[in-house]
Amino acid sequence: MWYDVFSTFYDTTLERLYHKPREEAISVLNPKPGSVVLDIACGTGQNFPFLEERIGDGIIVGVDQSKGMLNQAEKRCTKAGWNNVKLVCSDIHDFDRESLKNHSGKQQADFVICALGLSVINDWTAVFQKSFDLLKQGGRFAIFDAHAEKRILQTWTTEWLSGADLSRKVWEPLEKETVVFEKHILPGSPRIFGGHLFVAVGEKP
Repeated sequence: MWYDVFSTFYDTTLERLYHKPREEAISVLNPKPGSVVLDIACGTGQNFPFLEERIGDGIIVGVDQSKGMLNQAEKRCTKAGWNNVKLVCSDIHDFDRESLKNHSGKQQADFVICALGLSVINDWTAVFQKSFDLLKQGGRFAIFDAHAEKRILQTWTTEWLSGADLSRKVWEPLEKETVVFEKHILPGSPRIFGGHLFVAVGEKP
């Protein structure tokens, strides 16, 4: 699996560009103290520091298919002393409400975030729907990703390196399913990221 290999140098190459945008995305999500946050395609756990600042004694459940990525995430958690992060190696289709309850004590999460995942996952619309089912009524769902309206050299490079498809409008299903929907374009040139970075967030009715 490419991401198992990618995990060995992900944090020191591509991911270093996304540190500040991730912080801004989680600020928009605005998780509360004591919350259960489901992090879909959590990768090496780059969202965790920003989530930890906000949830206090809450729980982060990080789900990813890549064992390599999760190994790096586990190292991050051990180094930081985070005991409230539950890492799960699973296809999201196999991760249901009972799975979430086993790891968090709740069948549905208070907040869900998917960062730089839906542009990569093949069956991304089905993954969104499955993830959305794991969000409680009144909960907030955030997508942080990139979208390229015009394709340039950096678009092709980013897609090749990450296996992404930056032409996908991955925020559209969220917009249809939620109320109080917002979409923010984040700072950053397409010549760096291959497309415009954005965060989209909505509340489940």
